[in-house]
Amino acid sequence: MKTLSPARIWGVLAFAFVTLLLLGVPARLVLGSSFLAGTPLFDEVLTPLLLIDVIVRWRSAGSLRAYGWRWLLADLTAAIPFGQLIPGTPIDLLRLVKVTRVIETMQQWWHRYIARWNSLRLLYSGYFIALLLHVLACGWVALRSTHVTLLSGENTYLRALYYCVTTLTSVGYGDITPQTNYEMLFAIAVMALGVGMFGYVIGNVAHIISNLHPSRARYVETMERINAFMDYRGLPRGLQERIREYHAYRWEKRLGFDESAIVDDFPPSLRAEVSLFLKKDVIEKVPFFKGASTELIRDIALAMRPVVYLPGDYIFHAGDQGHEMFFIGRGSVEVLGRDEQTVQATLKDGEFFGEVALVKGQPRNASIRAVGYCDLYALRKDTFDHVIAHHPGFKEHIDRMVTERFTRS
Repeated sequence: MKTLSPARIWGVLAFAFVTLLLLGVPARLVLGSSFLAGTPLFDEVLTPLLLIDVIVRWRSAGSLRAYGWRWLLADLTAAIPFGQLIPGTPIDLLRLVKVTRVIETMQQWWHRYIARWNSLRLLYSGYFIALLLHVLACGWVALRSTHVTLLSGENTYLRALYYCVTTLTSVGYGDITPQTNYEMLFAIAVMALGVGMFGYVIGNVAHIISNLHPSRARYVETMERINAFMDYRGLPRGLQERIREYHAYRWEKRLGFDESAIVDDFPPSLRAEVSLFLKKDVIEKVPFFKGASTELIRDIALAMRPVVYLPGDYIFHAGDQGHEMFFIGRGSVEVLGRDEQTVQATLKDGEFFGEVALVKGQPRNASIRAVGYCDLYALRKDTFDHVIAHHPGFKEHIDRMVTERFTRS
């Protein structure tokens, strides 16, 4: 189980107490000491935490330029307890500028957990709707208190929240009605906001549902195009089934993505690092690559390309001219004699074949057939020669080892 780093733990805590700030400041202005936010403890606890948050972010940034003076101003403003310094004034609302940090944190989580995009989108929408309802309820309490004797703080807030929810969702029952011009203007604004929010929620839900399985949607679209092509060209039924099996396997194991296309989109440094991570263990199992420098292994990893073979596919036949060698990532293959009936050996995950023809440029001395679905990495001769040309000392080592292996075989 992965453990969270101190920075991420602090990020979660900061999100929690900033949310408390966003809820508490409006409540304190309209309800006074009726809620916890109206007690001195609210500022005595939150203010030090907000100041610590500034220090943590400053140390993480390292300089004012990296921090950003706008962010610094916003964080410091949120940390000032205006409610204690100038009580009874709405200046304390300046602290709500900290909501920008909530938005920034949500964006970071969205990029970090992109696979849970749909769930996060629902959670974020619910979070901001709840925050909006709280602020609107506090606004209604403030307007109502100018001409109506309020009940206890909890009952007043609950009735205000009830009114805002029913008005925002356009299902108001009329049991609580605006009585002053300001209240009517407030109600109009809430209803207009409700129309927009209704469209936003419906659009969000529709978009989320349509994107619950994006890889499946891409697979279905691809198969529709392939089926139309095969029917139009009249391909044999057996061949059509093998094409469908290939794409079904590719979607099931790789979710339809092309590993090479994804890695090739990375910048050179990341491309080399990812390729090395994916293929290093396979390459290092090849005897003549043992002891090779990290630079050589990296270059070989960058040159390897993934290929898939179906059960019963011949990867090559005896006598074919050798243009590439193969590394088995997943699956197994059979080494067949020249009669293509006798199984001489079975190679499995992490093993390799075709290296003699690759280095010596000689025809294949055996046939290779896939036993089941096989994920292989192919290394072409021209690419291999180009890489080895930059490591002349290692080229002699490879020639010697391949000659020994060829002699033994």
